[in-house]
Amino acid sequence: MPTELMKALKTAYEAEKEGLRAYLKYAKQTKVGTGKNMFIQLALDEIDHMELIEKFTEKIMAGQPIEQINVPKGRLSKFMPSIKDLKFAEKSELADEDALKVALTHEEKAMNFYINEASKATDPKVKDFFNKLAEVEKKHFEIIKAEVDFMSRDGFWFDTQEFTVEEN
Repeated sequence: MPTELMKALKTAYEAEKEGLRAYLKYAKQTKVGTGKNMFIQLALDEIDHMELIEKFTEKIMAGQPIEQINVPKGRLSKFMPSIKDLKFAEKSELADEDALKVALTHEEKAMNFYINEASKATDPKVKDFFNKLAEVEKKHFEIIKAEVDFMSRDGFWFDTQEFTVEEN
């Protein structure tokens, strides 16, 4: 049982658990329905990740061979909000934007952690597992970033310019 891999899995599990706690807290505090739903979906994804990491760890500890693990893309990836839907969204409060920024930092750290662990992995299945987790965290990052951009009304959403100030 590789000690470094076990440490990485324990760190990953704890980080996902912390994300779960934070997202549930933000879901409870957020006044805007769409923000509440987004945080709940992120929390559910964190539970999925914890379960995957736990199963992966159990197999390694039992001395079973490492198998390819299917990592779901994440609930939010299935239904990205459209610009027309966001134009009618309720105005969020400053606390909601602060929660999103904390969530953004969490997802970026998680993504970078998984990318780093994938780069250190010698077993292709371990590398694949961490890369797939990194992909999901990247999607979460992009979704949260889009929400932050929308709230700041900077004219960009998913890195696409929503409007211009030029006359047609």
